[in-house]
Amino acid sequence: QTCSNLMPCILLHILWSQCSRKFPDAVNFWLGEASAITSMHKDHYENLYCVISGEKNFILLPPTDRPFIPYGVYQPAVYHQHDNGEFEVVDQSNSEKVPWIPLDPLDPDLERYPQYRRAQPVCCSVKAGEMLYLPSLWFHHVQQSHGCIAVNFWYDMEYDIKYNYFQLLETLCDTAGST
Repeated sequence: QTCSNLMPCILLHILWSQCSRKFPDAVNFWLGEASAITSMHKDHYENLYCVISGEKNFILLPPTDRPFIPYGVYQPAVYHQHDNGEFEVVDQSNSEKVPWIPLDPLDPDLERYPQYRRAQPVCCSVKAGEMLYLPSLWFHHVQQSHGCIAVNFWYDMEYDIKYNYFQLLETLCDTAGST
């Protein structure tokens, strides 16, 4: 609603998506500055990422690199702003802990996570007017230029052999204790 005047300019789907008879589950609008960084994660969506202005820099890792990507379990937290304007991180102690990737691919701690040496990251930049297809289950870390504007389209993934293979990798990593 904050940027509702921009909505008429944003398509609700990529025009050729009609051919597949598959429409996006979500269309996300992104506006940010250079200090906004998205930590390494994966999504269960096929992602078409379109940059309108500025530039996004992606570090991508395929699902087959899962054994080399560390996971931890963390307590969710929120920022709380005090009357003086200062922020404090407050644990949501009533919430279940969530799995997250503690590694910063820009400066990986290889002493702590030596298995990451075997990962094969791919770096790419997406500039204004360009689109990136980011397959489901691919790990990604994202940085952007100041004032970057982007829209992405999330299409539900097929729960096929790719998903089953990834679940096998997850189970093997959990069993081997390499999370």
